Amino acid sequence: MSNKPKVGILAMALLEDDYNKTAHVRPMAQKVADRIAEIIGKYAETVCPPLVEEEHQAEKAAEMFNAAGVDLIVAVEIAYTKGIVPTRCFLNTTAPVVVWNTQQIEFLPEDADFDLIMVNSGMAGVPEMTSALLRIGRPFWMVTSLMDDPKGHQQLADYINAAGIIHRLKTARIAVFGHAFEGMTDLMIDQLSLRQDVGPVCWPVEPEKVAVAMGEIPDAEVQALMDKESGRYQIDIAKEQFENSCRLALALEKVTRDGNFDAVASFDQIWMTDPRVGIIPSYGTGRLCELGIPCSTEADITTVTAMLILQAIAGKATFLENYVVDYKRDAIILSHDGHGNPAMAAKPADVALKHSIYYEGVKGFGAGLEFAYAPGPVTNLSLVPVRGKWRLIISEGESIAIKPRPVAAPQMLFKPKSLPITEWCNAWCKAGSPHHQALAFGHLSDLIKIYAEMQGLEVVEV
Repeated sequence: MSNKPKVGILAMALLEDDYNKTAHVRPMAQKVADRIAEIIGKYAETVCPPLVEEEHQAEKAAEMFNAAGVDLIVAVEIAYTKGIVPTRCFLNTTAPVVVWNTQQIEFLPEDADFDLIMVNSGMAGVPEMTSALLRIGRPFWMVTSLMDDPKGHQQLADYINAAGIIHRLKTARIAVFGHAFEGMTDLMIDQLSLRQDVGPVCWPVEPEKVAVAMGEIPDAEVQALMDKESGRYQIDIAKEQFENSCRLALALEKVTRDGNFDAVASFDQIWMTDPRVGIIPSYGTGRLCELGIPCSTEADITTVTAMLILQAIAGKATFLENYVVDYKRDAIILSHDGHGNPAMAAKPADVALKHSIYYEGVKGFGAGLEFAYAPGPVTNLSLVPVRGKWRLIISEGESIAIKPRPVAAPQMLFKPKSLPITEWCNAWCKAGSPHHQALAFGHLSDLIKIYAEMQGLEVVEV
């Protein structure tokens, strides 16, 4: 992930009260707390209150976590702690909770003294804490491991990254240029439900802003972009169309950045009849993806949201739909006319800019991208509302190396990881998948499922 999530560490131990007299181990316990912070600090920005022993300290910890806006709370009992102490913190915070049931020693040596037990006996109090969490209705997740176990660290890292995805989605702003393509039922969604249950806010942007911005882009900036793209791509388009497409691409970027948007859902055809624009913006929307601003066509909000999830995990994501089943190779061609993420081609020299063969505006055909996606492991992801709940549909597989067909579109031959292509098509459709999907390199289903569980989303894996 590009930015580290923020994690609050609630490290606890009951050392001194009317009955327990082990305050002398406090420096040892604080040293363990510092080690815990060091481990978690590899994966997150940490907020570390002093060792918590009593309720008022748990309240202070909650205040610190809330002030910092932590994405996750990792609760660790170094020694038994009265359940009411962490409960005070949990009642006054809202961030997801991971309980790390951990200790430093692999077993209790025969010559162990009670001090060693004191700083390695969190399991004495963890059931009391988790029981309280259940009773107050607070979801939580568990990791049990030795303190220096790499597998335990990876589990923590996965929960931390999943919490980071939740934060990314809750703070994301999606610009909606125009309206959803008419009649497409999978684009008919409740944006308030998306905001409440998944996170992003959808903000309508008048297409007029792009048309105006296009007329204000300096010629020097347009020429600089044309020179850059000519130096790395194959340019197979008339100069005037290339220039107009670059000018439109810069206008799209300007309006998106000026509005502090994180993603774009664009009805590309909306500018085709506007004489100030007059072309399809396929090259420009693909360029936004390359710049790290996920972009969908047809104003598809749910798929661009899925792109945000994948980008938070893998760094790059693209937008596709199913084209032609390849029965010969037990696979399927995934593509989308003119639009895709050129950063995911095998190399820039493989990318061609060609005029669209689909959409002619009042100023002709705009530039579209044509290339084959790089080979390797990939994950498809779709987001869809089903009977009042949001569902993520995941499918891992392989991108198979192919020669791109001359259709002015990015293309991938996708082979499912386990199912024959006929069974995959059946399962993909029966899961409720829309006709678009997001895709990223890597097999990412494990982390996506952790994110979905923490966010309260349904998951279907195909």
